Amino acid sequence: MQASTPRVSIVIAAYNAADTLPETLSSVAAQTFRDFELIVVDDGSRDSTPDVLDAHAGRWSWMIWTRQENAGVSAARERGIALARGEWIAFLDADDLWLPGKLNAQMVALAENPAVALNYTDAIDFLPDYDSSQTLFQQKRPARGIVIKELFSGNFINTSTVVVRKTALQAAGGFDLGQKVNEDVDLWLRLAENFEFDYVNEVLVRRRLLASSLMHANQMACYREDLSTIDHWTAKRPDLFAPHSLLVKRRRALILARMGYQSLAERNFAGARAFYWQAFRLGQRDRGTVCRLAASMFPPTLRLFWAAKSRRRGAG
Repeated sequence: MQASTPRVSIVIAAYNAADTLPETLSSVAAQTFRDFELIVVDDGSRDSTPDVLDAHAGRWSWMIWTRQENAGVSAARERGIALARGEWIAFLDADDLWLPGKLNAQMVALAENPAVALNYTDAIDFLPDYDSSQTLFQQKRPARGIVIKELFSGNFINTSTVVVRKTALQAAGGFDLGQKVNEDVDLWLRLAENFEFDYVNEVLVRRRLLASSLMHANQMACYREDLSTIDHWTAKRPDLFAPHSLLVKRRRALILARMGYQSLAERNFAGARAFYWQAFRLGQRDRGTVCRLAASMFPPTLRLFWAAKSRRRGAG
């Protein structure tokens, strides 16, 4: 453990991450910015995650780890934050990777703008043999300053890109331990209500795509939480998010259309119709929504389309 207080405390929440952790930890070790400590919280893993952590902590004086009974990612991150000694907290998921200049670029940007409480960067998704054709910022436009309205319209901040002032985290109340999905978006919105954000327009994080990730496994739950978030903020801040404003209607319609698409993928045609009708009535009337609404009303036509698409893939 470093004797002096580090500027940055890196917090990793790990659960059954033995396969990816070595590469993730190595990406921390490769940082050009060195004034940090690393805190890893093992959230009750049942694989060899503790062995991996023990081996690496034995090599690096700037790393500590602790173990807790499985309580979820928010509880694990909060445990790490409580142990952190740094002025700034940097989050890293146990399967993601940092590029070597990541922390340095952000600390330079934060030094140039002391009013900022949270800095984030661009990121790219990857599989073992494939990188996404678009970065996060190419898919979702970033914003700086007071960004609560932009965040309300759709999240553009990847957790593994974030460096945030610890006192701001505490003022916002930290992660909600009762929230199982979209817990990061919930925190960003609470922070954005009172603090300025900024970003570094560089791809400095590689996000590993895993089919077993919580986001993919609970997509419909994420959408329902999005709707709950809309209800929460329209009730809390009607001055910013009037319930019948165009901003709120567009956001709700987009989520409902996504729920319709997910229902179609699950062959739940009645559910898809209901979601698409709601989206349509709120003004979501782009060609894709209209076509999928029509398809949900005539399932045999949609099944023929899927069959033809499957045959084309097979022939290819």
